[in-house]
Amino acid sequence: MSDSPIPVYVDTRKAFLQEGKISGEVSLDRMPRFQDSLANKAGAVHVELSFDLNESKRRIISGHLQAEVEVVCQRCLEPTAIALADDIKLALVKDEAAAEGLDSGLDPWICEDHKLDVAALVEEHLILCMPLVSYHQKGECISRKNYVVGQHNAGGEGQSDRAGENPFSVLKSLKKSDLTD
Repeated sequence: MSDSPIPVYVDTRKAFLQEGKISGEVSLDRMPRFQDSLANKAGAVHVELSFDLNESKRRIISGHLQAEVEVVCQRCLEPTAIALADDIKLALVKDEAAAEGLDSGLDPWICEDHKLDVAALVEEHLILCMPLVSYHQKGECISRKNYVVGQHNAGGEGQSDRAGENPFSVLKSLKKSDLTD
């Protein structure tokens, strides 16, 4: 297991014939769609892939990927680091018709020729394992923005007088004035 760069393409004929294994780094520069969701576009993803044939001679790509990336916190809009990890279990197919008969534990990956774009495969998995919303750990956003939690502005102008007042009372008074006119 080295941290060397993974090649741009893998020849699937050779990889499955030799039951190959590759391990290394894929630069985030090779994943433009994934980079669009990041705060810091530098970095790499560690990938381990193995190319095997199962009992029914189906070509299976299995492995694991992991990365630590910076995204924008949805509370304070500052960068925050998150760890991403995903297991890969794909069946290599030539078209969508071949993907219909797959086992439920396998996801299809369409590869029409013999060149497998590893960065595209990794990018798709990273996009799928991204959280919908990212935040700093509890309390970090508050300390970064100097927010005060749990205190009310008791000394504010007119705030203490109106605290128990119904917010719709103004509308009620307006309605009464319209009826009297």
